[in-house]
Amino acid sequence: MLICNKKTILFGVLLSCFFATQSFTQTRLTAQSIMKFLNIGVGAKASGMGDCYTSNLEDASVIFWNPAGLAALSGKNAFLDQNLWIADIKQYSFAYTHHLGNWGVMGVSATYMDYGDIYGTTIDLVAATSGSFEYVETGKVDVGNYALGLAYARAISSQFSIGAHFKYVYSNLGSNTILENSVPETMQNTLKALAIDIGTWYKTGYKGISFLMALRNFSREVNYPKIQQSYYLPLIFSIGFAADALRFIPSIDEKHSLIVACKGLHPMDYLEKGSIGLEYSFNKRVFLRSGYKINFSLENFSFGLGLRQKINDRLALCFDYSYANMKYFSGANRFSFAFSF
Repeated sequence: MLICNKKTILFGVLLSCFFATQSFTQTRLTAQSIMKFLNIGVGAKASGMGDCYTSNLEDASVIFWNPAGLAALSGKNAFLDQNLWIADIKQYSFAYTHHLGNWGVMGVSATYMDYGDIYGTTIDLVAATSGSFEYVETGKVDVGNYALGLAYARAISSQFSIGAHFKYVYSNLGSNTILENSVPETMQNTLKALAIDIGTWYKTGYKGISFLMALRNFSREVNYPKIQQSYYLPLIFSIGFAADALRFIPSIDEKHSLIVACKGLHPMDYLEKGSIGLEYSFNKRVFLRSGYKINFSLENFSFGLGLRQKINDRLALCFDYSYANMKYFSGANRFSFAFSF
């Protein structure tokens, strides 16, 4: 009875969060969120499946998608990822998890955005004092975003797990000079915020069918200096479903697996989105993936591959690669390495 109560409470919390995001949408918050780098997917495995990271939870990268998935990890796990994003932007991510026995699983995460060389401009203050607004170049601008996280997950039963991911998020958009009562003033455009991801994962135990729900980037409103209007982080609710299609064919050897996954997204600042993903694996050593995103403004189809080598009973090494096609830019390449020991 206790297990059922906990399940009911967690599903109730996430459903409440869904209706909260629905109310945000109704208040016309479209395109009104900040720190959008939090929406860029992490990991070649997820990207190769169109970000449908659902039931194939085998490395620490799941911390960025649904912290409840950490409960499926045993021992210690490390994850490294490089994302060669659009416009020479690079994303670097790291995660580490440690199984605590009956106490659950702890994890830490980090994401850093490298925007390359950006050159800034500012108002010519000499000209501004005479009422003429002109702009001059200021050279390279020091900008950057990063997020640091601490996560915890626990299996409530053999089928149901929950998790939370607490994040410290930092944004630096450089500095600029403004006129405050006709006096020049240098303003630092930095912002700090606290956010949380929460999630659940339910395994039916039948044909690899599982369901996942997650709420990401829940935070209070924050604002940059000298700007009165405040904004939310890109709050998003997701629900996913997955099954191993080959388990419905009795004659197929269990060395072969075909995960079919789909996910629906309800963002606070955009229309509803969806994605479909496939992952074929042979003997859990060779992986081929593909995915397609629905109603995304930038991305559409993706594909990827993965290799996993088990060294001994505890040590395993994984390499994953993905390519995500972009509508208006060159495609994004991701390279991930995962270790379990």
